[in-house]
Amino acid sequence: MAGYRIVFTDYYYPNINVETRILKQLGDVEIVDCTKIEDGGIIDEEKLIPYVQEADAIIVQFAKMSQDVIEQLARCRIIARYAIGVDTIDVQAAKRKGIVVANVPDYCIEEVSDTAIAHMLNCVRKIALADDLLHNNEWSYDKIKPIRRFSELTVGLVAFGNIARRTAEKLRAFGVRILVHDPYFTDQQKFNWIQFVSLEELLNQADIVSIHAPLTTETHHLMDAEKFGQMKDGAILVNSSRGGLIDETALLTALENNKISMAGLDVLDCQDAEYAQSALLKFSERVFITPHMGWYSVEAIVDLQTKTARNVYEMLKNGKPLYTVRT
Repeated sequence: MAGYRIVFTDYYYPNINVETRILKQLGDVEIVDCTKIEDGGIIDEEKLIPYVQEADAIIVQFAKMSQDVIEQLARCRIIARYAIGVDTIDVQAAKRKGIVVANVPDYCIEEVSDTAIAHMLNCVRKIALADDLLHNNEWSYDKIKPIRRFSELTVGLVAFGNIARRTAEKLRAFGVRILVHDPYFTDQQKFNWIQFVSLEELLNQADIVSIHAPLTTETHHLMDAEKFGQMKDGAILVNSSRGGLIDETALLTALENNKISMAGLDVLDCQDAEYAQSALLKFSERVFITPHMGWYSVEAIVDLQTKTARNVYEMLKNGKPLYTVRT
């Protein structure tokens, strides 16, 4: 039997050559690539358990590591996810089992912050709408009015993790007023050019609300009917974090009654393959959806694959991954 058994449950990259090269440095390693067993990997829990039961490390993308799966793990030391968010992993169950959960919190900071700002500018300047009107020979200034001056708007950032902080740094150059709500962020003195406020104050004052929170049981449907009711009439909503943060039924109502004038969404509250069936698509001139691509760049993928493998390598070799998810 190999010294280490490392299981890749699923991934959608062309190959795992980078990861294999790093992990082989551990010496006697058995790498189980579930994408070679089933196309796209093994997601189903019952099918997955026989492959991960004796694993020393598990690398996942979309496969769910539920309590039922984790309880079956005999000797696993680390579950590493190809992502920032770990909402697919029962972190508390892993903790009880003595298993470290690792993510890559810094692999796409530039890409997602750029995406958030791109959605803001698109909604304010109505670039995609103008392009669509022109291509359909329907162009008219009346159809894009009103347009506000971006530098005179107030942008509210909900949560202030790595991506939101980078977004704020980039927004600073535009001269906008920036509000932030994050009850867990304590280093406010370092950002004395930002106003830290309650969520209600942020929603009351922001012309643009950009969501950057992680998806947890506490933040699920954070933006609901009550929160939309607290926003300024005609506000813009941007979400580049997780679709489940928004109650989409409430968002549809807010769009119908013009409480929300426009929305820029990189994520929806459904599987990626279901985006094309979203009811939000009927607001084609007011809702702009990029299909969960905000994280992507050639460089980001290299970072993600490399650092995920390094998480496992460092845990098995030295007892601590590059990044540990805190509970």
